[in-house]
Amino acid sequence: MRENIKLKLDYRSQNSNGWPLIMIKINDNIIDRIEANSSSWEGAASLNLTSKNTLKIEHYGKNHLTDSNPDKYFELSKIYINDVDLKHHIHKFRQIAYLPPWDNVFPPEDSLYLGHNGTLILEFTSPTDNWIQNLFNINNETMDGQQTTREVLAQIKEYFNV
Repeated sequence: MRENIKLKLDYRSQNSNGWPLIMIKINDNIIDRIEANSSSWEGAASLNLTSKNTLKIEHYGKNHLTDSNPDKYFELSKIYINDVDLKHHIHKFRQIAYLPPWDNVFPPEDSLYLGHNGTLILEFTSPTDNWIQNLFNINNETMDGQQTTREVLAQIKEYFNV
């Protein structure tokens, strides 16, 4: 069984010797490759149902010597999965920086700013809607005392004179 999901990324970027090159992957399958010359990207992917998944947003091809003044960068500002804004959960992305050997200052792991070659990684599970409900603590289960019977409905009708 498969599940189709929609993705939308809002981002900021800056040109320096060309726009940042971004590769979007799910489970190491390339969904799209873009030149980040706008402020958003939309796409879709098909996933195995009931599986663990990894979304990767990779900034690649930056030359640290020629693309740093002004700095060529990509910064993720929002992500939507199936039209749901992950809001403050966007910082669940983990960053892996691919830095040149002379650069020994690593960015924070939860930073969404890629001013270097690197990858933002988000792990999630399928079905995606269940993962989103768990992420936002949404409970669809009937709470104790919410059950309705014909007897309760009759009492309510009597109370409201229906």
